[in-house]
Amino acid sequence: MRSPAPITTRRAAAQLTAIACMACICPTAVLAGAWYTEAELSIQTRIHPEDGPRSEQEHTDNSLGVLAEFYWESDDRNHSFTFTPWARQAVEAESRSHWDIRELQWTGVFGDWELRAGISKVYWGRTEIFPLVDVINQLNLLENFDGEDRLGQPMLRAAYRTGPGYLIGFVLPGFREQRFPGQEARLSPPLAVRDSDPVYESTDEDSHVDWAVRYAGYVGSLDFGIAHFQGTNRQPLLIPDNPMMPTALVPAYGQMEQTSIDAQYTAGGWLYKLEALYRDSGVPQFPADGLQWGDEQFYAATGGLEYTSYGIASTSADLGMVVEYLWDERGEAANTAFQNDLFLGGRLAFNDVLGTAILSGVVVDLDNDTRFFNLEASGRFNGQTSWSLQTRVFSNVSAEDQLFSAIQNDDYLELNITRYF
Repeated sequence: MRSPAPITTRRAAAQLTAIACMACICPTAVLAGAWYTEAELSIQTRIHPEDGPRSEQEHTDNSLGVLAEFYWESDDRNHSFTFTPWARQAVEAESRSHWDIRELQWTGVFGDWELRAGISKVYWGRTEIFPLVDVINQLNLLENFDGEDRLGQPMLRAAYRTGPGYLIGFVLPGFREQRFPGQEARLSPPLAVRDSDPVYESTDEDSHVDWAVRYAGYVGSLDFGIAHFQGTNRQPLLIPDNPMMPTALVPAYGQMEQTSIDAQYTAGGWLYKLEALYRDSGVPQFPADGLQWGDEQFYAATGGLEYTSYGIASTSADLGMVVEYLWDERGEAANTAFQNDLFLGGRLAFNDVLGTAILSGVVVDLDNDTRFFNLEASGRFNGQTSWSLQTRVFSNVSAEDQLFSAIQNDDYLELNITRYF
């Protein structure tokens, strides 16, 4: 099985520093408490109806996932410890096999302060289709390309309650490099990515210590967050290993500053959502004398609304309609598929004892008419076993859409069966 990423001595030291800090901060006097353990075993099957662009790519992608969670809480509930390891073993697409420590953290509450140390996951965002402002944790592309799966990040986090919310500071030692599916896997780049041999703008490379600050709270029906991040860009630009005759792609990580806002306003059955950012990031350039770094500044935003009709047709089911617009000032030059796109979708929650729900919709590129269809459904067979179904279809893909054009033949149907212990 493939390890999380080649671990350099410096990065390993940074991650161990975070864990050591957790061990030092956790008060040894508080030993009494309760332990809870949970585990889940999941079987995943993906079916790709069309042939891939490479002969080694198969029509099926089967894998097995294992997750465990160990949780301890002190008797006074002011201290807790969480350990959540995760692993996936793939059958056909071996490069998707990986393991990760999603959480290994201590959390302590001291009056208006909450401290956290270790490896953790943080989510910022409000909208449905694309997590624009979420920047702390690295994407896990081996799980999926949609940005919903993230790797654990070493961090020290301090939150202080003040006013209508929390002021939260992050110190982030140890950068997690993005990893890409290999050429035998579907939904992979057109050329092999040398993800273990990246280039960095910072001379500290993956040992650069990032930081962030965020204020999040609510006033009446308005939930909001204001944040600033400074450090290594989680989204690398893929550059050719040889500009004249490329045989592989190399991830290039620039330094960046990002200031963002996110908000959600609730009015009856209506939800109004917004995420917006300004980013100043280093970008690789290729003058005649070799790789150098320039700067790129841009604005991006996504926002929309959702209306939910409760108890449709005199049943317990709720039906929501979602409209979102996604914009990036860089246009087609952006390293995202969503720069001038419209999402139309619906969410049906049956509110039954099995938790059955369906989310479906389509994203349309308003520049070139590329369409991305998505359907997700989930529920439970019983208290110990759940299921989820996901299908994604790329349609009318334009050659100008570089990200979707590379995977336009990789439509798939995915089924997950999960058993809880």
